[in-house]
Amino acid sequence: MVKISRFVLVIIGVIVTAMAIPDLYWTIFQESRPVPNVMFSHVIDDFIIVQPGEDGVIRKDASGNTYTSEEVEQKLPLMFFRQLAADGTMPDSLKGVPMDHATISTHRGSYSYIPRNINTPEPVLLPLIEAESGRVGLSLPEDFFRLKNRIEFIVAETNEVDKEKSRIFNDALLEKGFSFPAQLIAGIPTVMKSKDEGYFIKDDEGDLYHLKKIRGEPYVARIDIPEDMDIVFIESVDMRTEEFYAYLYTEDNEVYVILDEVYYLQKLPVEGFDRNRDRLRIRHDLFGKTISVIGEDFMKVIRIDDVYEVIDTYETTWEPRHERPDHRMFARLFPFEIRLEIPDSRYVGFFFNFAHGYSWLLLNLLFVALAIWLIKRKGRDIRKNIPDLFVILLAGFFGFIATRVFPNKFYE
Repeated sequence: MVKISRFVLVIIGVIVTAMAIPDLYWTIFQESRPVPNVMFSHVIDDFIIVQPGEDGVIRKDASGNTYTSEEVEQKLPLMFFRQLAADGTMPDSLKGVPMDHATISTHRGSYSYIPRNINTPEPVLLPLIEAESGRVGLSLPEDFFRLKNRIEFIVAETNEVDKEKSRIFNDALLEKGFSFPAQLIAGIPTVMKSKDEGYFIKDDEGDLYHLKKIRGEPYVARIDIPEDMDIVFIESVDMRTEEFYAYLYTEDNEVYVILDEVYYLQKLPVEGFDRNRDRLRIRHDLFGKTISVIGEDFMKVIRIDDVYEVIDTYETTWEPRHERPDHRMFARLFPFEIRLEIPDSRYVGFFFNFAHGYSWLLLNLLFVALAIWLIKRKGRDIRKNIPDLFVILLAGFFGFIATRVFPNKFYE
């Protein structure tokens, strides 16, 4: 029993050192590699790339022409219109369209997706805000709803189920063919938005529905989707142009937008995108959208017009993370690290991150040799310390420290 408790302490020691030592390493040695900022210029009909260089910030277009900061602003009037207006250099029109500040602001927007968006805990209770209250602003209701085997509204003050309201909304969902339990629900559960569009819900059959409350009554719409479409994530957005409701992600890593009112699913040209690894950044302007797919070692930028046709693309690459000096050195020193949190998830847990390659094995063998030397120096039997040597072989520095802190005294 004592031997087992000592072994448990060694394992705990390995876990603690595998968390603390790598964290200290990254604090000291981690290199920051900023992603290029790629924008589309409607003045030159080309991409403008802004990125750090050895001699300062590099500003160039996709053809290789370089620009000053002021020239970049003039090439991007939809982005720097306030500065150009202050300088008196804002063009009166662009592509035959008058440049009105209100119109530019209305069509200007951005959206960002990171894998952490999908790997996050979901709230159990949600507010169903009145979509047409007649008031200027939105206000939270007095109850919240949950979706399990039925929809239930719970009064916040009394914590009791509003059975009549629950029945009305439950019947409205069933009437449209909804199959409980719900597999996915997405909306904007806050009053900090221009209007309320309720929630988009994936039912147990994989079908998609739109639910909201209009003048106290349920509004339910069934949205037609392809039979083979498997929806894994939906993110609602609040667009001032009211162009679409939400972004929709599928198991096949396709990305769609749900167009406003008509519920048409418009596919975005993001081939090669992986929702579990890559980031997605979308900028809206008066003439279309600039979509950036950012991976570990690449960036692909797609410019589409206002009818979602591809106008131009730009691609660039850089060295993968495991080829950078700080990561190569880490792979030589440590076989793995343990983190409670990782950038791609909002969950807390024990996340193992294994080093790239096997260059760490040499250092592990050196620690095993050092441990054998220490055992012989104290006149102990190596055969009785094989479990410790095995831990050191697998965990390297972490195992060596753990077996030193909790030494094997049972065979002395």
